[in-house]
Amino acid sequence: MSQGIELTSGAELRVMASNIWGEYFGNPAVEREDAFLAIFKRYSPDVLALQEVCRKWWASKLIPGLSEEYGVVDGNPKGNDFNYTPLLYKKSRLELVDSGWVRYHAKLDRSKCVTWGVFKDKVTGKVFCSYSTHYWYKGGPEHDYIRTVNAEVMSKCLLEVSKKYNCPVVGGGDFNCNISSDAFAVLRSFGFESAQEIADVASPECSHHGDPIRGEDGKYRGFLRKKDNVKAYSIDHIVVLKSRVKVLREHVILDQDALDASDHSPIFADIVLK
Repeated sequence: MSQGIELTSGAELRVMASNIWGEYFGNPAVEREDAFLAIFKRYSPDVLALQEVCRKWWASKLIPGLSEEYGVVDGNPKGNDFNYTPLLYKKSRLELVDSGWVRYHAKLDRSKCVTWGVFKDKVTGKVFCSYSTHYWYKGGPEHDYIRTVNAEVMSKCLLEVSKKYNCPVVGGGDFNCNISSDAFAVLRSFGFESAQEIADVASPECSHHGDPIRGEDGKYRGFLRKKDNVKAYSIDHIVVLKSRVKVLREHVILDQDALDASDHSPIFADIVLK
């Protein structure tokens, strides 16, 4: 098993995003929670942006298993509601200053949101905004348009926070689109960029490798993408406010337990705040 990767020399923080494959397809969270606990502890992000955290994931031991080290930002949804895109942060390193949550289109899909938090680094004293997001998922021109709306809503929200606190922005999630998409054109128009495009060193592989397959032993087994396994096809991204964040490394985690646990590989960026 991989031993993880130490924080890149010169970097201040590690920000990770991971779509943990919601329990929608007869794919029980309980069978995969240990893998994600091991992965997150192995790579030790300072901020962890999660997607597809459905009710069964909230009821699993994943969040409790991380709670000693990580605080949770859920944007404070009320009543019977809950957040599919929570943001976790390392309590020993970061102080939560402010937070919020925006659902993109409640009637269309309640799981598509952006959750943001403003943090003060206890080591450097720097303040920054991070976030977790998940964009609309279907294909076709009309659905591409919905993602452009997601991108605009997210960008305006995060830039408002950035202006209020005069701080950098770095976060990530499952954008359900690659860097050549109309949605990314919108993000760039607001000053954002995918870490894979501006990192000093970036993984060459695609972040999305397809559903793991249950084997004869009853366990899930994931495999590397057989076609188009290049970063140009990635739909999971760490996206930063380009003028305020230096990306030293962007990495797609391809450890076997990560391939087995979800159709998406966790990704992370080692960064310096400007």
